[in-house]
Amino acid sequence: MDCTDDRGVDTVEPTATDAVEYDLEGDVATVTLTRPDRLNAVTKELYAGVLGALERASDENARVIVLQGAGRAFCVGADMKAHGERERTAGEKREYAWAAQRACRALQTHERPVVAKVQGYAIGAGAELALSADLIVMADDAEMRFPEAGIGTYVGGGVTYRLPDRVGTATAKRLLLTAASVDGDEAAAIGLVDETVPPDELNAAVDDLAGEIAGNAPIPVAFAKEQLDRRPDDPELALTAEVDALLTCMETDDWQEGVDAFAEDREPIFEGQ
Repeated sequence: MDCTDDRGVDTVEPTATDAVEYDLEGDVATVTLTRPDRLNAVTKELYAGVLGALERASDENARVIVLQGAGRAFCVGADMKAHGERERTAGEKREYAWAAQRACRALQTHERPVVAKVQGYAIGAGAELALSADLIVMADDAEMRFPEAGIGTYVGGGVTYRLPDRVGTATAKRLLLTAASVDGDEAAAIGLVDETVPPDELNAAVDDLAGEIAGNAPIPVAFAKEQLDRRPDDPELALTAEVDALLTCMETDDWQEGVDAFAEDREPIFEGQ
């Protein structure tokens, strides 16, 4: 169903689409971009599919979300072939731009941690989607690039605040102004991604990371994600938020399970309550 948001932008309610697949195995939800014939180039429908998948992850109480691309690439960005097929109206351009912003922001603000698994290419809008994740694991032979300045367009998805947070302002300027590509090893060296591994180890590395997160108590994990992203300027506000979160955790069954498991020298089993 179409609707209009508070910016007067026509929107489409998030739905499942052929461009995105969703799977829940245990506590780990996997969101897969499924346009491998186009190297998972983004479309408005793909963005809607990401939103729909994230809503399902919330509804099904997933503890961690893995974002990945099918085939040879994570995502090569805009579908330039589709862009060249016809001239879009001003309204269509605005709708497309805001679809990208909504999908990236939904990844950034989801209550569960998001891990991006990057193989092949993460370029332009694909890099924006990857950068919207909390953690990024990248194959060492993969490529990440923000090519917008080199093709006369501009970044989106919160790159202007997410990228400096990861690599610092000076390096962010270099990446955006030169449109240079970086491989996995350089991306890890500058802090753009969290880990790089050989391509044949990528799946196992992401599975291990997702499993490690999913095994922890989901309530404090959610608090940690929220408060690290919010980072108030006033330290007193941060201290107060931590105490509020701590007191909330101390009232949960998981708190008692953690105490009991420690006393009994066993692994805790958290239920998220």
